[in-house]
Amino acid sequence: MLSFIKAFLPKPKIRSLAALQQFLDGEAAYLAQRSVVDFVRNELGSLSAQAFADPRFQVKMTVSRWDGFAAILADMIGLTHAHLLAAGVPRAALDTHFGNLYATILAGHPPPDHRPQGWDPEIAALQTRLATRPVGPVNPQADATATGSMVFDTLPFVPRDPVESRTVLAAAFAFGLIAFNDRLRRLLMVAPLHEELVASRQ
Repeated sequence: MLSFIKAFLPKPKIRSLAALQQFLDGEAAYLAQRSVVDFVRNELGSLSAQAFADPRFQVKMTVSRWDGFAAILADMIGLTHAHLLAAGVPRAALDTHFGNLYATILAGHPPPDHRPQGWDPEIAALQTRLATRPVGPVNPQADATATGSMVFDTLPFVPRDPVESRTVLAAAFAFGLIAFNDRLRRLLMVAPLHEELVASRQ
């Protein structure tokens, strides 16, 4: 009950880089977990309890959840980067900080068994993405649809209708990222974050 009520409580404004890191970490973990688990339970129906009780199934689900977390976190960081860039924060400060922030958040979690070497390819890909993305409107739906489709390929079973099911999972990630983008617009306090980013480079 408390967790249900907490979801509707006003979230504090994001005024510091530390608060931003915590916000991104929590939002990405929640969206990845919810999207993957809800999709699998709905897809398996009455068989879901038996599947989730199987340790082998859980191991495979861990791959989907972790890869989903890393991918949607990159999408969220990309949106945050775009909002601050459009607000006039210097690109050099943003590119460096957010590339490092992605690595920091991922390193804050024990590496999953299927990623013993860490997340270096994903970190490099996001750094390139941030450095080359033009200033202007962003499309959270396109980013998250690609993420959902990627996560679909990691699922521990083959759905009855792969084409339709891929669309459903991609839409779940897209809906979640659009909602995140709306929250980000309301909560992000540009001025103090701008000051802290500039000060960190001096």
